[in-house]
Amino acid sequence: MPHCIVEYSTNLDETGQIDALLEKLAAHFRTAPDVFPTGGVRVRAWPVARYVIADGNPDHAFVNVVCRIGAGRPADVRRAFFSQAYEIVAEHFRAESERRGVGITFYVDEADPEGSWKTNSIHAHMERA
Repeated sequence: MPHCIVEYSTNLDETGQIDALLEKLAAHFRTAPDVFPTGGVRVRAWPVARYVIADGNPDHAFVNVVCRIGAGRPADVRRAFFSQAYEIVAEHFRAESERRGVGITFYVDEADPEGSWKTNSIHAHMERA
């Protein structure tokens, strides 16, 4: 972990540069390998084609980022790291937000260790590369 999922309204497909946003978020996670091991980073996007935003104006757009992390990182570390991650998202959509209404939300969830199972051979493959 972490897994970072970006849900966004499909009216951002042409102008939102979603792939660039994913790269920026992944790069941010790679700045803290002691906190978030690089081999566990997953950043992905889910376009949402069916939605109603606010007053129904089809020009409005939304971005909802949910990052799920393993438990155990101190609150001050989470707050500092994810405040910066939120700023990356907000800055990425700053021009778009000036052009039209864009709602941005960003959440961090800690996985319950009692209800979390995972297997990951990426770490070993990265060490061999």
